[in-house]
Amino acid sequence: MAPRSRRGRASALLLLAGLLLVAVLGLAWFVVAGDDPADQVVGASATTADPAAGPGGAAATTAPGPTTAEGAEATGDPAAGGATDASGPPAPPAPACQQVISSGEAAAALGAAVARTESRDGFLVRSCTFWTSNDRYLLVQVSRGVAASRDQYELSRLPADKPVSGIGQAARWTRDTGLLDVFDGAARFQVGLFTAAGAPAAAEPPPRLEAAARAIAARL
Repeated sequence: MAPRSRRGRASALLLLAGLLLVAVLGLAWFVVAGDDPADQVVGASATTADPAAGPGGAAATTAPGPTTAEGAEATGDPAAGGATDASGPPAPPAPACQQVISSGEAAAALGAAVARTESRDGFLVRSCTFWTSNDRYLLVQVSRGVAASRDQYELSRLPADKPVSGIGQAARWTRDTGLLDVFDGAARFQVGLFTAAGAPAAAEPPPRLEAAARAIAARL
């Protein structure tokens, strides 16, 4: 009986030793698994803040710098509306026909009362026409902008033009058109007397037309 008892105690000790070994191995695995470098790398990649993110991992809210188009607008790009056109100021508006010559002055040039007045705007020119009841009319063309400059006055000169003194700074009579062309500082205008059938070519402007031109020059 003694040998069987010793074998029983030995088996119990071996069983106990096996249980202790299993417990030790399990504890060692748990500790080693908690300190695994691979797990630490994975955890770091999951929790490290993104450099482009703000505090707490939120996306950064700093506004980006201006684009080329925004910069052009800030510096006054004409395409963006920031700068004015460099071609120069627009032509000033022409005065009303009643401010160019009065009805009484127009009637004196026509030799009859003014029945109606017409106004028409063209490119850099306003035309005022004072009609009588028998289709005789006084035509006044007031130039604006570059058309009223001294350079344009000289460039439009014709070889057959005849200078006329005593009206504005410079005046000339063009018999082919029947117009008296006057330049006076910032003002330039043409004035002529016509009928519905036209006007005969005259070597000199009619005195009544010269008087009307002086009245217009005084107003403009």
